Amino acid sequence: MLEALTYVGRQSNRSDGQARRIEILEATLRLIVKEGIRGVRHRAVASEASVPLSSTTYYFDDIKDLISDSLTYFAEKTLWMNKALEQKSYGLVEQVLLEKQSANSLQVKDFITSQLSQFICEHIKAQLAHKDDRILEAAFHEEALRNPQLAAAIRALDNSFISSIDNFFRALGSHSANADAHQVLAIIKFLEYLYLIRGEINETEVFDIISTTVGHIVKALQN
Repeated sequence: MLEALTYVGRQSNRSDGQARRIEILEATLRLIVKEGIRGVRHRAVASEASVPLSSTTYYFDDIKDLISDSLTYFAEKTLWMNKALEQKSYGLVEQVLLEKQSANSLQVKDFITSQLSQFICEHIKAQLAHKDDRILEAAFHEEALRNPQLAAAIRALDNSFISSIDNFFRALGSHSANADAHQVLAIIKFLEYLYLIRGEINETEVFDIISTTVGHIVKALQN
């Protein structure tokens, strides 16, 4: 997923140097959660990480490099969750193929709508359980509007998500998989933000919204 993302700050071949660099990146993420991107300054990061100021400037002479690398580090930390989600989605495709052997087209589409809607709802609930991660995502996306380097990294991440969802809908027989993928990702991101702001999730409301959107997509699938 992260092939298009690379670290831009100074690297270290020493184990203690690598550990120090990680301390700085983790401190940067904590600062972003507490104060937003604008709180990321060399002195503030050094204080948060309990390292000398010279360490942050050694690995990241440009604060934009530090912000960009903190995004890459954050993405790598959550990669396993996205891989698990992708594998689970293809498990659903296998269930659909089995369902097709004993059910008519309408029944299969009802099955896909129900299972996929529930799958997406569970994903949203899991995402909302990690509030700090969602705050980080929002902060990085906002800063990307001002920082071309960060915008390129965000585009690479978003494209990878779109590609995974696109492949999923192609496996189901969609002739508009790319558009379907954009719809699904957009509604997921919107609902995550909406219920993060509200402070609690209305599961019935979420399922109704998701199942309506998914239902329109599934209805157009090839029989």
